[in-house]
Amino acid sequence: MHNKIVVNGRFLTQKVTGVQRVATEIGKNLQQYYNEEIVFLCPNKPFLNPVSESLNCRKIGYFSGYFWEQVELPLFLFRNKVSLLINFCNTAPILFKKNVIVVHDMAVKENKNWFNWKFAFVYNILFYFNLKKALKIITVSNFSKNEILKFYPNVESSKIDVVYLASFFSFNEEVNQKGDYFIAVNSLNPRKNIKVILEAFKALDLDQCKLKIIGDSFNTIFKNDLLESDSLNVEFLNDVSDIELKKQMEGAKALINGSFYEGFGLSALEAMSVSTPCILSNIHVYKELYNETALFFDPGKPLELAKKIKDLIDLENYTDLCKKSLKLSQKFNWKITSDHYISIIENLKNKQEQL
Repeated sequence: MHNKIVVNGRFLTQKVTGVQRVATEIGKNLQQYYNEEIVFLCPNKPFLNPVSESLNCRKIGYFSGYFWEQVELPLFLFRNKVSLLINFCNTAPILFKKNVIVVHDMAVKENKNWFNWKFAFVYNILFYFNLKKALKIITVSNFSKNEILKFYPNVESSKIDVVYLASFFSFNEEVNQKGDYFIAVNSLNPRKNIKVILEAFKALDLDQCKLKIIGDSFNTIFKNDLLESDSLNVEFLNDVSDIELKKQMEGAKALINGSFYEGFGLSALEAMSVSTPCILSNIHVYKELYNETALFFDPGKPLELAKKIKDLIDLENYTDLCKKSLKLSQKFNWKITSDHYISIIENLKNKQEQL
């Protein structure tokens, strides 16, 4: 097994959310390229990711979670003389030093109040050792690279490669008939700042303008005064399929995201890939990626967001903005992303063989 490309496949036994979706897409492309040369090592528990059936997976050990990743996985790697391990989901085994680690953001360092204290505690420990020892760190934006260097100044900048993500949706070359609703794709994490969007729509008092929020259990959380106004026309959609998500995005007037902090912001890119414009918080990473097309607002000012929504509704060249959004999204491509990963892996393989 020491000649194989080995992937930490713990993500295949986890619920598929944003990080796992990215790992899945890159994993599929690596499997296609390396074929029998690659193996995904996984905990001995049921797969929750359907793509696992198309990957060369091998279950090892008896446990799961952090114990599997930090104890059972490295012991297996040592016994089988594995020379390189690819970790897609922010963490890697501390005891194993030949890691490629994909780090999506430094949100857990930026504000510990955004996370459960146990989660933040574990991640701080893992980041400290993982980033120090990793052979290569891959991150998803120049903003995230700068954040890593800000919190871990002893990490060599040359050890960090920026590899952009891409939309999971196929490009829609035609501008579909847009509905009278706006869409937000959010979680309940405080850094996602869903309240600024609700407050903006309350201020707008638009009877004919609807807001659709796609996320997890929102309708059990926001039973408060934000929803008491009859003019706030909000529909909460719990977890939906990718097919339904694409359909909702295609028909939306625009996607709105008010996050305080992101490493990339994939939902904005997905919206643009189906010709739907975006109104985004004016955080650094959104300016880096989407400055050419998006409308921006201060995430702490709902009235400013309300004005941007009104501006977009009144926009005379709205169709041009849709086309411009699509054009920007086409700069991001999964083949380019995967080729960059393969190049990194091949360079590291060559170096390891020379040692």
